[in-house]
Amino acid sequence: MWRGATRYMFGKRGQRRVASFRMYFRLRTMVSLFSRQAAQATSRMTRARLWVDGEVFPRTIVLLRRAHHTVIIQTFIWKDDTIGRKMAEVLLEVADRGVKVFINKEAVGDVFELERDFLSTKRQREGVWHRFWNHPHIRISHQTHNDHSKVFIIDEHTMLVTGMNIADEYNERWHDYMVELKGGLGVARYLGNRDQAPSDAVRLVMNTENRKEMRRTVMSLVASARESIVLEQCYLSDAKVVGALAQRSREGIHVTVILPAEVDVHHHSNMQSMGRLLNEGSPQHVRVFLYPGIIHGKVMLVDRERAFVGSTNMMESSLDEMGETNVLISGRYSRAVVRLRDVLRADILKCRPLQGPPAFLWLRRILAWMNL
Repeated sequence: MWRGATRYMFGKRGQRRVASFRMYFRLRTMVSLFSRQAAQATSRMTRARLWVDGEVFPRTIVLLRRAHHTVIIQTFIWKDDTIGRKMAEVLLEVADRGVKVFINKEAVGDVFELERDFLSTKRQREGVWHRFWNHPHIRISHQTHNDHSKVFIIDEHTMLVTGMNIADEYNERWHDYMVELKGGLGVARYLGNRDQAPSDAVRLVMNTENRKEMRRTVMSLVASARESIVLEQCYLSDAKVVGALAQRSREGIHVTVILPAEVDVHHHSNMQSMGRLLNEGSPQHVRVFLYPGIIHGKVMLVDRERAFVGSTNMMESSLDEMGETNVLISGRYSRAVVRLRDVLRADILKCRPLQGPPAFLWLRRILAWMNL
């Protein structure tokens, strides 16, 4: 049977059949590409790809080196360490070729940079940082806009949206994500030139001075879930989000939360919120896992087919006040969504479950009230 099938497919008749199939699909492709409606649909398409942890900065550097005319960077933290200096060197290489580099560094992030802060590099009289601050093709804005976004734009066609700041801990130790968008629609949307339809498979969701989309999108995702909600978050303490998750679990929706086990600046607020979720939610439908390390990612996966990834923490200031940028990707078989499902599954296997609401003494309650 195997020999007969092979002869049928790859013998003389089989070869003719394969050639016919190839010609048929090539013809379909040509017709699609040269038809007006298909061309318009293709121009609106945005392709998304997910990068994780140590993949992020190498991929970012590769794309930066491919820039032809423009690079735009929005970041919250930029430290004078190994990866910080490497990024400066790469941008100098790009600027030396005539590419215009525009950097928006959020001044609020300086408080997290300690002694290796970005602004002090301006005083260096030689070396990489001296050239970086004085290069004619590099323009640096260091101002307070309360913008927590982390975005890279390369020319008019590639956009990187991430939760990672430019510092060694994000490259080497902390768990985080980046979405690579190919296609001009995301860039146009970010720069304020074009809106996106709610039906688009890849949508940019932003908090800006003029529009606040983040809370509405998060609450809509929670409310529209049919089967499951998975959140992997650095900070999860917003009362409305926690209440909505508890309510959906009582309605039969499986809610899974992954939080860092290591004590960070928001650890007690996280644990207090998880105590509320476990107390108010359905015991059969709520699971909380503690990841062995620092999670800096901000990820939501709904019904295994909608992924929400970016810079937004699940806390009131991030959802309502600060500038943020996330990507909403729809499609069960989307390359980015499939990758996210695999990563979250592997993360859960590394975790230990939180068996019940954590005990809170008066000191922990005070720390949680202070968002610590």
